[in-house]
Amino acid sequence: MPVRESSGTSRPGRLTRAVLLPVGGLLILAGGEDCLGGPPPRPTGPPAVTACLTRSGDLIADVNADGLPDRITDPSHRGTRSAITFGIGSPRETTVGARGLADRTAGRQEYVSAAVADFDRDGWTDLVVVAGQEQGGDDPVRPRVAELRLGPFSNTGRSRRTVPLDLGATKDIAVADYDHDRYPDLTAYTYSGDGTYEIQARLGDPRRGLSPDTRAYTTDAPATGYDPPSPLPHAGQAPFYPPCGTRER
Repeated sequence: MPVRESSGTSRPGRLTRAVLLPVGGLLILAGGEDCLGGPPPRPTGPPAVTACLTRSGDLIADVNADGLPDRITDPSHRGTRSAITFGIGSPRETTVGARGLADRTAGRQEYVSAAVADFDRDGWTDLVVVAGQEQGGDDPVRPRVAELRLGPFSNTGRSRRTVPLDLGATKDIAVADYDHDRYPDLTAYTYSGDGTYEIQARLGDPRRGLSPDTRAYTTDAPATGYDPPSPLPHAGQAPFYPPCGTRER
């Protein structure tokens, strides 16, 4: 099975100019594509694949609106080893890791983490990307990229709608269930300075996908130093997706 990661380096070829337009708190990709390709066309109906969870905990969904099932895995349980296998069982099947989904700027960072769920419950699976430099001292280093890309998104992680996320010094993320509603949430293991960490939440939201910081759900990590729990607190997709059935894909 081919595995592709983005190198962050442009390849020769014809390029057209792309523009990000801010509209109502979102970033809209307009006007062409580069060598990483553009986002999927705007969907005119629901996904052809009903999202579900396999017995092993992988999410099956059509994330790029091509009508084929895709498999989302994260053996790290905190975003650092997230990967998507696009078009499982088809001649076009290919696996892309978090760095390959990060796009150009994020792909050049020291770390890249990703989390995938339908945060706004519009039927299309969304992508969270967090990328930046590793912590190197007492002062928190915020991620260079922290954003929610509302689905559908391409096999290079490109979406027509992007929501910036105001995350602190965060490397580890996962889909979670904090408030027990129908919207998936995001849990984040965040460095707060002087060797201490805290666990924060962003709640799923039908308008923005993920709400701003919710202090009511912020807790201090039980130990100092970089020691993220695995899985992260409240993490898991099971509250939001049905099982795929007795036969796993």
